[in-house]
Amino acid sequence: MLRRNRGKELLPWDSLDHPPARFRFEAGVIVASGWALFEDSPVAKVEGWLGDVSLGKARLGLPRPDVAALHPAPEATVCGFELRAGIEPPQADAETELRIVATSLAGEERELGAVPVTLAAAAKRVPRPPRIDPSSPGGSGLRLLAFSNVLTLGGAALHLDELLREMQRQGRVAPTVVTAIDGPLRGDLEAAGVPVHLLGPLPLDDLDAYLDRAEEIAAWAAGKGFELVLVNTATALTLPGADVGRALGLPVVWSIHESFPPALLWDGLGPGLREHAESALAEAAFAVFEAEATRRLYPALAERSATIPYGLDLAPIEAVRVGFDRDRTRRELGIAADADLAICVGTVEPRKAQLQLARAFDLVAERHPRAQLAFVGSDEGASSAALAAWIASSPHGERMRLVPRTPEVQRWVGAADLLICASDVESLPRSVLEAMAWEKPVLATAVFGLAETIEHGVNGWLCEPGDLGALAAGLDLAFGSDAETRRRIGSAARELVLSRHDLGSYARLIGDLFDSTVTASIPPERGERR
Repeated sequence: MLRRNRGKELLPWDSLDHPPARFRFEAGVIVASGWALFEDSPVAKVEGWLGDVSLGKARLGLPRPDVAALHPAPEATVCGFELRAGIEPPQADAETELRIVATSLAGEERELGAVPVTLAAAAKRVPRPPRIDPSSPGGSGLRLLAFSNVLTLGGAALHLDELLREMQRQGRVAPTVVTAIDGPLRGDLEAAGVPVHLLGPLPLDDLDAYLDRAEEIAAWAAGKGFELVLVNTATALTLPGADVGRALGLPVVWSIHESFPPALLWDGLGPGLREHAESALAEAAFAVFEAEATRRLYPALAERSATIPYGLDLAPIEAVRVGFDRDRTRRELGIAADADLAICVGTVEPRKAQLQLARAFDLVAERHPRAQLAFVGSDEGASSAALAAWIASSPHGERMRLVPRTPEVQRWVGAADLLICASDVESLPRSVLEAMAWEKPVLATAVFGLAETIEHGVNGWLCEPGDLGALAAGLDLAFGSDAETRRRIGSAARELVLSRHDLGSYARLIGDLFDSTVTASIPPERGERR
């Protein structure tokens, strides 16, 4: 029921924006969004069910200026939520019900709605593109054609850059890189003698136009002697790699960094293109995952996949770490010498839950008067603006700060006491491994590769994702830990990274995998690969 305040018509305490009163569930993806507030306690979590099947927790803390303009609650500015889930479409249309339930920190539950849902039947597969016969392979090392979505400084692109340069150093591959979006890593690759080709815009809203573009790329690649295609990230921008491999009859290895169910990978593609992408992934020769929990999301690839935690080039970290002057760096960064500094590193975006982290910090800050929190990676986007607004309005805002994206992330890690990763979805973020290499204790949400890397209380701390109360309790534990506990945890963390994430060993494993994949793909009449 709506209430009035000073002549304004106010909104209710919760509502669903989507789905509407009746919903048809298409293409394996369901989305529920809205807002939720409680009168006497913050929202701790929002969960969804489709019939008796749990859809998991929603992403919380999303900006809702429209609600804030018409609702008196202080937390109305960040009361939004979004739940995205993928399930396998049924073979025939089916009827069920979607339920969304919010729970407060005090334990109060409130059902936001029960929506009738029609589950649409699975769509038919799209035929594969025509095949083009490649020329004979040649050159030294495995002639690898690698497709990347971007060459910016994100985790997946850095992974590819380091892997290819190390494999090239070992003499395992002669790589060529194709990317949809240019970035600073292009210079690193070209300096190492790796050719880089830019794709330009892809028509991702029209299947026929996309297939025409994929044929053009395959025609460019034909005759160059490539022996294997690597698709780095399962995104629409790397999809041409799979089509080139299929067209040229080359084995395609996917390196899947995204911890999303297959149904969510291609959400948003145009008609027919989604089914085409699903078909391309289904025909992968092999898939590599960095977390076993991610691999389990893809049972159809179970016999053609492996979990191999990626290697990390520690040389840049060691170059900063050896002889690092923490006190001087803190003075230069404007951090008090006695501050207990936690940092959260990464682009500010809903998936990484920085706003939820700021809210959790507010809940524990009074118990830890020396605690400070820095968000390293802000930009001009809406998520950074919302985080800045929350910090400005917070009673503890002077102890939180936003740091723009910087190439000097390692200085911030070195100056920090703790690193926090509050993401609701992460496979295995580099920021966590880099902090562990610095011997910094890490508090992270227990998702995918993080739960497989961090042993709670041994080499870090874990907390439940999508739960404000659990995150606040984790901060309480981390900020309340003593120096000896942090030293022990940090030492164990560094030992794990050195033993488990050695780049040279990782490159050799991937090289062996590439070789065996190519060998298995050669028809008996062609004999051994040269």
